[in-house]
Amino acid sequence: MMKWLIFIVVFALSACQTAPTELPELAGQTQEEIKVTLESLDLEVDFIERTYVTLDESREFIEYGQLKEAGDSFTPGDFITVIVSASKIDESVYYVPQDLTYDGPRLKDEFFDFPYVIESQDGLRGGGKVFGVTLRSDGCVDGDTARFEVPESFEEYTNNPFISVRFLNFDTAETFDGGREEFGKPASVYTCEALTNATQIYLQTDPGDFLFDRYGRTLAWVWIETAEGIELLNYNVVRQGLGEVMYLYGAGETATTSVDGLTYTEWMYEAEARSESDALGIHGELLDYYWDYEADAPNPYTWP
Repeated sequence: MMKWLIFIVVFALSACQTAPTELPELAGQTQEEIKVTLESLDLEVDFIERTYVTLDESREFIEYGQLKEAGDSFTPGDFITVIVSASKIDESVYYVPQDLTYDGPRLKDEFFDFPYVIESQDGLRGGGKVFGVTLRSDGCVDGDTARFEVPESFEEYTNNPFISVRFLNFDTAETFDGGREEFGKPASVYTCEALTNATQIYLQTDPGDFLFDRYGRTLAWVWIETAEGIELLNYNVVRQGLGEVMYLYGAGETATTSVDGLTYTEWMYEAEARSESDALGIHGELLDYYWDYEADAPNPYTWP
């Protein structure tokens, strides 16, 4: 008789430990709170963050995964998935391009009358001419490269109505797969927005350098027209601290490309010096929103 009583008691205790119960309501709880709640019920928990959903708190409860809902039965030891909102970001620690008053060179009317190119013994060089182009639908490449549709008069030199343009005299961090670098994405976004929002885009070739680089890209100064006037985008990218003056092979060093007593190259160095003085972008302490500093790699949640 005693053996049967012991068996019944043990069976009853075992049944109580594994008896199904109901999933709790988690609305308003954050990930850390959810973790404590569910682990106290002897549940294994995994979280999925929906980066495109923002709620009042970082990683706040949205719903249970696996088609489960509050009130559904579970057994201790079960594995539960919980979906939470995006992590809120302290924007004060990240660099955002500044609304700066343009202080670079201005476009001269006479530039429109210059030739496209100058034929030299070592190949085609720019002539200093300024001409209008249109940003292609796939025109945004990165911070120092873009694709444009060109006028028929320029096709004589390209044999193509579409060209890829490498902006002269500066370099930005890379954004291509496998070679992504810190501050590459902010530079790319800045350049793309500047080109997209421009009412008109102009290219200017340069007599101090070849018309094309070794990759077949047209080398040019890129001017954008805004409500405030026409501005040199090459200058602006460096002025924002998103690029460095680099790859000086003679472009921007002739009398043709000179404004207010400064050559274009000297203007580019002015942009860099002013950016350093203002501690902007790569010259400051603010971070790249698209970069994961712990992993020293692109942030998978912000870099598409």
